[in-house]
Amino acid sequence: MSADHSKSFHWSMLVTLVLIGVIPSFSGALINPTIPAIQETFSHLPNSETLAQLVSTTSAWIVIVVAPLTGYLLDKYARKPILIAAVIIYGVGTSAAFFLDSIYLILATRILDGIAVGALMVTVPTLIADYYSGNRRESVMGYYGAVQAGGGAVAATLGGYIASSIGWRYIFLVFAGALLFVPPIIRFLPEPDVKESARDNEVSRLEAAAKIVREAPAKLVIGIYLLVLLGMMATNLVMIEVPYYLQSSLSVGGSQIGLVISGVMVAGVVAATLYGRIKQHVQHITVMAAAFAVGGAGFLLFTAANSAPLVIAGVVIAGAMGFGIVMPTVNDWVASVVQEEVRGRALSGITMMTYGGFALSPFAPMPLVDAFGRVGMLRIVGYAQLVVAGALVATWFVTRSTVDSTVSKTPSDD
Repeated sequence: MSADHSKSFHWSMLVTLVLIGVIPSFSGALINPTIPAIQETFSHLPNSETLAQLVSTTSAWIVIVVAPLTGYLLDKYARKPILIAAVIIYGVGTSAAFFLDSIYLILATRILDGIAVGALMVTVPTLIADYYSGNRRESVMGYYGAVQAGGGAVAATLGGYIASSIGWRYIFLVFAGALLFVPPIIRFLPEPDVKESARDNEVSRLEAAAKIVREAPAKLVIGIYLLVLLGMMATNLVMIEVPYYLQSSLSVGGSQIGLVISGVMVAGVVAATLYGRIKQHVQHITVMAAAFAVGGAGFLLFTAANSAPLVIAGVVIAGAMGFGIVMPTVNDWVASVVQEEVRGRALSGITMMTYGGFALSPFAPMPLVDAFGRVGMLRIVGYAQLVVAGALVATWFVTRSTVDSTVSKTPSDD
């Protein structure tokens, strides 16, 4: 986008952009509370429990495949048509499950959901980076992260209510609401003015990757991807392992666990909203070090505390750092160090690592659970996050001059 647009401010464009974050956050959070009901409906089928769980998890694996393809298309062609197509696929394809009586056909619609979510998760941060720069971009990335976290909290509550009151099938009709975004996208989001080289048919995927390596610190970008993978694995453990821990250690009921998880999401909203202000005073690496340090402290707190308030506080702190701080930081960080003509492909790596972390989190800790038990595993994850935080601090001290030089030369951070 041109400098004139970057320096101006349009509330309609901002609101449209950040509210789109609700769409991917609804994808899994809305369905998760309905999995038992889906399993019961199709209990006459072999492996009905696995099939019901796949209704929630199938799209995550599709996102991992679709994200890099989306990045390639964003850099090679226009951004806006891809965004519109993704919203339409999401609204029409996902809601079609309401009319289907076969769980296998319902799973097919979850493939369409994965395609749409993968495209949205890459396209929206790319557009934010195209439209805004410097402090403004940091703030908008934070708002986008806040909407995602808040959308997850609303979706989890709404999904449970709909499933218990009118039936799980009606969950899928909610997804059709995404189509309401199409008119404001057409009206308020202009096509960014990306360099012509990005539209050049001779720019291949390998050439784009080489360009990222040449014109951005390759080790830095790869390191950011690794941080996303580790951060999202730890964050998702809060969602899938902590409920078992709360039940076994504190005899917390299902409704109370739902309130705790909602508290995690709300805390994530607050943290993400504050990201822009925090980033004005420190560098990206400092924010990430603090996020891992606080997240690790949260894990250690809730696994060591004996009182319910301290345990719940630890859970909220541990989860909020991933949802609220890590995502806006890494999107902003990558956008600030790569050239705009390869921005889509570079940011697609963030989405791949995010969903890779979600997909691996149920399996990666199992050896630790077998060796040390669930509590021991969670404590090890807490210590591991503190180690990562320490490594980031050490890296900042060792490469301080290089990091400062990179930041000072980045036009978008001026």
